[in-house]
Amino acid sequence: MSRHGVQSHAIHRPYRIMVAGAALESFFATSPEEKAEKAMPRFKQLLAEWEELGARVVASMCDDVFQVGPTDSPRWAWYLLFDVDDLDVAAAMIQATREEVDGVRADRYFRFELRIGRPFWAREEAAADVPPAGKA
Repeated sequence: MSRHGVQSHAIHRPYRIMVAGAALESFFATSPEEKAEKAMPRFKQLLAEWEELGARVVASMCDDVFQVGPTDSPRWAWYLLFDVDDLDVAAAMIQATREEVDGVRADRYFRFELRIGRPFWAREEAAADVPPAGKA
């Protein structure tokens, strides 16, 4: 317990992370050929790199049922949930978006934000023994 009376709760491994993403205006402004030959191959390669780094896919959701076109912050177009054993993996995932591979950087076409949390205590059985922060 802190000197202010706040009880901290450890986040147990694996860490649950969410990568929120969306296409940038540069993606929508590029030619269909560039999308097909550069942007989308780099995006798919990026997803494979994340798994090679140790990120394990939990779930995904694309928010395109009731929206179309570019999204404005803080809105996102897709949400990818992963479990990782080390926060260095999460940092490496974001760094990979900045890396140029075959002349293409993913962050030229897409924006990404990574958030860390844990499985929702009231929903996932594996986390049922981990009380929510402030509940013991």
